[in-house]
Amino acid sequence: MHGGRAPLIAVLVLLVVLVAGGVFVFRSRAPEPAPSPTTTPVAPTTSPPPVFDEPPPPPPPPAETAAEPAVPAEPKAPEKRPALGGCAGECRGTAPPGFQGQLAAKGAASRGCYERALRQNPTLQGRMKVSIRVGPDGNVCRANVVSNELGDQGVAACVAQIFRSAAFSAPKGGCVDAEVPLKFSPKN
Repeated sequence: MHGGRAPLIAVLVLLVVLVAGGVFVFRSRAPEPAPSPTTTPVAPTTSPPPVFDEPPPPPPPPAETAAEPAVPAEPKAPEKRPALGGCAGECRGTAPPGFQGQLAAKGAASRGCYERALRQNPTLQGRMKVSIRVGPDGNVCRANVVSNELGDQGVAACVAQIFRSAAFSAPKGGCVDAEVPLKFSPKN
C-alpha cells in the first residue's frame, strides 16, 4: 500500500515546487517605471482670487440610454503632479491666466452631481458655495462645501470631490484661495 502513494506524493511535491517557483518569479519582477510628469510654465498675473456669482451654464447632458448604471462613472481626473508643499498658512499667490475659467468648468461639471440627485427628488434646488485652495504646483490642497442651501449631503460630497480631484494651472508666488458659488435649479 505504501508503494501506491509514492507517485501521488511525487506529483504533489512537484506541484508545490512549481507554485513556489511561480510566486518567486512573480515577486521578483521589477515594476515598470512610471512616466515622469511634466509641467508647463504659466505667465504670472496679479489678479485677485476670483469670486463667481453664478457659474456658466453647464454643457448639455449626454443622451439618455435605456439601461443606465446606478452610479454613472465620473470623468477621469487629470494625473496629479507631485506635491511641492506651500499649502499651509496664508496664501499670497496670484491666480494664473485662465484660472477663473478652470474653476467655472469644474462648477459646470458639478451639475452632474445635482442631476443625479434630481432624479430622486424633482423639487431639489438651491445654492452651494465651495471653498478651494490650490497649491503652488496646481494641485488642490483642499476643497470644501462651506454653504449648502440645497441641503443634500450627497450632492455636497460629490461636488467637493470634483473640485478635490482637479488639477489647475500653477499659481505664481504660492497658493491661491477661491470661492465658487453654485446655483442648482431644474432646467425648464
